[in-house]
Amino acid sequence: MSGDREHPQRNRAAGERDEILGAALRSLEVPAHRPRFHAELRARLGTAVPEPDTTRPDGPARPDWNPPPRGRARHRLRWTIGLAAAAAVALAAAVAVPLSVNAPASAAAIARHAAATARTGAGLPPFELTEVTTTAPAGFQPEPPPPRVTQHIEYTGPSRWRDESIITEPSREGTQTITQIRNGPLIASVAAGRVTITRAAGRGEVPLAAWQGAALRKLAAGPSPCPSADMPQANGPATYWLDKQTLLVLRAVLHGPGNRISQTIRVTYLRYHPTFPASTFRLPKPSPKPAACPPVTSLPDLAALRNALGSPPLIPASLPDRLQVGPIAAQPTSGTGTAGRCKITAFTITYRNPAGHPAVQLYEAPRASPAVRFPGRAVTIRPGLTGTLSAGTGGWAILWWNQDGRYCALQSGGITAGVHLTRVPAAVLIQIAASMRR
Repeated sequence: MSGDREHPQRNRAAGERDEILGAALRSLEVPAHRPRFHAELRARLGTAVPEPDTTRPDGPARPDWNPPPRGRARHRLRWTIGLAAAAAVALAAAVAVPLSVNAPASAAAIARHAAATARTGAGLPPFELTEVTTTAPAGFQPEPPPPRVTQHIEYTGPSRWRDESIITEPSREGTQTITQIRNGPLIASVAAGRVTITRAAGRGEVPLAAWQGAALRKLAAGPSPCPSADMPQANGPATYWLDKQTLLVLRAVLHGPGNRISQTIRVTYLRYHPTFPASTFRLPKPSPKPAACPPVTSLPDLAALRNALGSPPLIPASLPDRLQVGPIAAQPTSGTGTAGRCKITAFTITYRNPAGHPAVQLYEAPRASPAVRFPGRAVTIRPGLTGTLSAGTGGWAILWWNQDGRYCALQSGGITAGVHLTRVPAAVLIQIAASMRR
């Protein structure tokens, strides 16, 4: 009989919990892309197990969220109320406003506000954020961006922040880290072990990727009849998920030509009102200014090229079709001072046909160089070495590949570096590439 008396009480308590939970769930805004949001959340909460109240304040909480005091486990009914309330608070931040290029006028106003927030930091509380940006091939780009950037931001205000970006280069070419620290009117940039101090221009800003603000402004303005030639990933549809209160970008998907996904951004960690050590925003000492190197734009022969380079070049061991070495040009911006000597890092050799006309150009640079990676078909240059061959309707052809820490490209036909090239068969380009040796 005692069990009969207790059973209705448990049902009433369960009903009360369910009513409270249902009211909390109904108060949440449902993302358009998740029609089963309420059912999924109810199922998750229904299978959850109550735990002691040891909430950690290191999750992506709201800007005005404060952790509750530590203590013993809550009563089950109070725990259910707290869980529902916590779900409402946490998901209000995570359930962001999705915006796209064809958004209505009200969404465009939100996009304009978000762009202004990204530009000035107005209304943003201190935060710590980690985001991952991944770039996919999206057609020809003069300087294709790296496919993956992991950015960690520590921010207390528009004039006091630290931004560390780890850039993963394409084709397994390694990583590089670039750090910027702003403390008042000065900004320190740290890259490759060198520290440069500059004075900030104008007002403070949020150290987010520049394309975010530009793309949000484009979103606010609507689709443009003039697509961008230097940023094709902005030419297609773009959708952003914004934090409803701070308007920070929590997720973004950009499409390029052919409606292919070209770039995604995903916030993997977000915490508001963190506490940073005093040394976080301390500016490091600037590095001594390196000695200026005289510009080198041309070299007389291969011996001079070998002497001017910091590492041995890759030179064809044989030249088919009676090609001959012609002008040798060095990149004018590649001279750097190293141990009292200036060495170039990139060069171009133009090969002439028997009639003396330019026919083929070889470009060689460090593997991490932002050189053009044309799309095309994979070809075997020799066993263990694969290249990409691209051909255009005008008769030009480009073969590019990575070898011994160098990026190499051979072009025939078309105009490159101001030189009009005659044409040779693609098989000749592959034959030249197969003979490349240090």
